[in-house]
Amino acid sequence: MTRITACNGMYIISNVRKETPPVPVANRRKGVFLLLSVLMLVLGLLFNVWLSGQCISTGYRISSALEEKRTLQKQKDVLYTEVLTLKSPSRIEVIARTQLGMVDPLMEGVIQ
Repeated sequence: MTRITACNGMYIISNVRKETPPVPVANRRKGVFLLLSVLMLVLGLLFNVWLSGQCISTGYRISSALEEKRTLQKQKDVLYTEVLTLKSPSRIEVIARTQLGMVDPLMEGVIQ
């Protein structure tokens, strides 16, 4: 930088020489872009791993739910068979005769 003294103590700058920055601006931009690219790649990979874990976890939950469904279906079938057995007319007749002491009606007592 060249200074020329003018009147009243004021300086006039006639020649300004710019110094080069320690790291060129283009290299800084490339470095920032590279850093952001690597960061996005790492975040994408982490998201992929997390998503895979979620898929596996959901698969296990679905599998256990299907197993529970099969177990409940078997239990339902057993209970349905038991209901049919309990509603059987021959069983009801045996209970009525033995435990309740019921008998067939006599023809004299039947009103026609």
